[in-house]
Amino acid sequence: MKSFFLLTALSSIVLFACTSKNLPEEKPIARVYDQYLYPSDLKEILIGAKTREDSSNLSHSFTEKWAKKQILLHLAEVNLSDENKDVTMELENYKTSLLIYKYQQLFVSEKLDTIISDQEFEEYYNAHPNEFDLEENTIKALFIQLPKSAPNPEKVKSLYQSSKERDSIKLDDYCNKYAYKYDDFKDQWISFTALKKMLPTDIPDPETYLKTNNTIEEADSNYYYFVNIKEYQLRGSSAPLEFAKTMIKPIILTKRKIELLNKLENNALKEELNKKNIEIFNL
Repeated sequence: MKSFFLLTALSSIVLFACTSKNLPEEKPIARVYDQYLYPSDLKEILIGAKTREDSSNLSHSFTEKWAKKQILLHLAEVNLSDENKDVTMELENYKTSLLIYKYQQLFVSEKLDTIISDQEFEEYYNAHPNEFDLEENTIKALFIQLPKSAPNPEKVKSLYQSSKERDSIKLDDYCNKYAYKYDDFKDQWISFTALKKMLPTDIPDPETYLKTNNTIEEADSNYYYFVNIKEYQLRGSSAPLEFAKTMIKPIILTKRKIELLNKLENNALKEELNKKNIEIFNL
């Protein structure tokens, strides 16, 4: 209970400090041994606070974490031997690794070619036929959700399965005026499970349904639902190349990144050897 009132008081001080200007001298809001926490230490974490309650909660959390950290640091200082407390080498190794990593990231961001040709996608897809088995049924489809108040819904029934361009134009014109939802999903493969969630009733055996039907027509109290299933791939079969591209892209880019970093290391070594900036002495 004491800690609650203490933290409440601390947060009030922080709130006051963050709204006051030109304080002549900051007063600490917490102390652990000889370490102090000041209102200015909390300014950054309070930037996103929208209410006084948000500020209070953030202040409580930060102050408590800070206190725990200082206590653990004190315990480490007291209980570790001088040898164990010497982390000079670890810090130097960490600094070295961090600087190299930052430079590698900069180099990759400037040099990595992120454009992947259709031929590259196809070559990888054909070379790894077992890597892209579908975990769920996928389809290409046209989905229409039409209010029952729309005029002449039979017009949709006569048009939405047609492959004729003039019928497609008529359907576009009608659905853009009257449909609540009209979507061909940019002609991309989508999850059949995701589409089922847009319908009022479930399809309990989707594999059998997809094998024997290319349309879905349902209704509830407010809407008609029309689905034209243009293509489908069942779970366990190989994903279509177009669908697999989203999985192939990061694989190819990661491979390129590794090759680029290896090239960076090898070229840098060769260049510095030629400049006589590197000497390897016989042991």
